[in-house]
Amino acid sequence: MKQIFKYFLKVRPALLILLSVAILTYFSIEFFLIGYPELFKGANKLGQLFSKLSVSYMAAFIFYFIVVHIKNEKDKENINEYVGQKVYSILTSAHLFIQPFLQIENRNASFSDLDLKKLRSLLASIKREAKDAPFSFEGETENGTWLDWWEYLKESTFKSLKEIFVRYNHIDTKLIKILTRIENSAFFSQWPMLYKNQHDTTFALYQVQIEMYLVHIQELQEYADKHLSSYKNRTSEFMGYKPKTYSETPEAPLKEN
Repeated sequence: MKQIFKYFLKVRPALLILLSVAILTYFSIEFFLIGYPELFKGANKLGQLFSKLSVSYMAAFIFYFIVVHIKNEKDKENINEYVGQKVYSILTSAHLFIQPFLQIENRNASFSDLDLKKLRSLLASIKREAKDAPFSFEGETENGTWLDWWEYLKESTFKSLKEIFVRYNHIDTKLIKILTRIENSAFFSQWPMLYKNQHDTTFALYQVQIEMYLVHIQELQEYADKHLSSYKNRTSEFMGYKPKTYSETPEAPLKEN
């Protein structure tokens, strides 16, 4: 019964308002106004017409609620479990663009330790082509570069976005808006700068793009914590980065250090 009431509260407000009007109209006519003489000729027939219309709407609402609305809500719940995992995977990847940088000086550091005031100095201390990233390609003894690491995280993010957008019809439009901002952010659209700009070989040249991206990520974090928090610990990536494969060719899988 509690679940039914929960579904009822999720019905569109306009439909609930019309239902309230229909119930009020029906009971007003059948239990109150019907005992009074007609104010004008045909008032009784008009009252009965409105009474029947009210009953018809209530019957239609019950049919809609049981056959359509409850099914849609259950579908959303099932979809949200999957979407929630993918959203938290995106958040994890976003954190891991920065977290390994922090762990160079403090192995136990996490993304929450990031001080935005010190972001530029942090980015300026990391060479994009330095082979210090927290993974290596299978068959190689050296670690991958930081750009390789970022490419892996980008690929993971876009894979999650694609899998979420496939279920577009069942997803909250606000979430779609946030994810679209992430997909079209300067952080990804200006990605070639990381390879073409050789005047600055560190990540400092990408500070603005990163800061803008973190704003979108914060917005997604707030949405997820409010609407999808029950699925937070169900993503395999939540507890930390555990890359399985990354390569430009299928023959070069990634292995963890």
